Amino acid sequence: MTGRPVLVCLIDGLRPDAIHRAQTPVVRRLIQQGRFTLKAKTVLPSLSLPCISSLFYGVPPATHGTSTNWFVQGWDEPSLIDLFHMEECSTASFYNWEQLRDLSHPGSLNVSLCLNYAESYDLPIGEGDRLLVQAALALVRQPPDFCFVYLGCLDTAGHRHGWMSAEYLSALENADRCLGMLVDIFPPDGLLAVLSDHGGLNYGHGGDSAEELTIPIIFRSEAIRPGEIPSQASILDVAPTIAAFAGLPIPKAWIGEKLF
Repeated sequence: MTGRPVLVCLIDGLRPDAIHRAQTPVVRRLIQQGRFTLKAKTVLPSLSLPCISSLFYGVPPATHGTSTNWFVQGWDEPSLIDLFHMEECSTASFYNWEQLRDLSHPGSLNVSLCLNYAESYDLPIGEGDRLLVQAALALVRQPPDFCFVYLGCLDTAGHRHGWMSAEYLSALENADRCLGMLVDIFPPDGLLAVLSDHGGLNYGHGGDSAEELTIPIIFRSEAIRPGEIPSQASILDVAPTIAAFAGLPIPKAWIGEKLF
């Protein structure tokens, strides 16, 4: 272990071309400072749970078995969270979509909080992200060795109002502010990863269009050289890249490549 913390922030449904259509100063600054690509690909089907399961378990849906937004028990290899736990590292997960409760084996998280507000009709779109980040900051005084923060309200805006709609771009601006609260307390020598699980087209996602499959992946740390990632990156490359940064062994089952 390097002793440098890792924070993964996933903004559900973020299309890369929306970053420069909305007011997103935090994400744009991370792009300027970090190692990034706005042309990465996610997996099929481009649905949230299959994509995020692939991110954490390092294999595509055909291998881990979850191909809908219902988790399928049956893949027993360690996830990225499990790797940190196996090295006796502190781990935390904060999310506002309850389906994400199975991204690690039982007992691998020191702190786990779900505020199932991403799709709530009782709150303005975006409020669920803000409440989650505020709760995370209240619970964790200093960054754990590994922390996952999932912001789900942008995806809700896409489904209700359409991808790239005014409401969608407003929800992205709110997510950017939430991300800024996390960036403000994160040490510069740690690794901050910001990405999406999928994009979207019209009012949905799940298919193989470029708008649905293309995602941003951004890494920021003073320990890595900034610049654009030249190769065709995949969401499957994120877990091995983080494991390598943290000095953890990469499971043989993972099929992704290190991005730096």
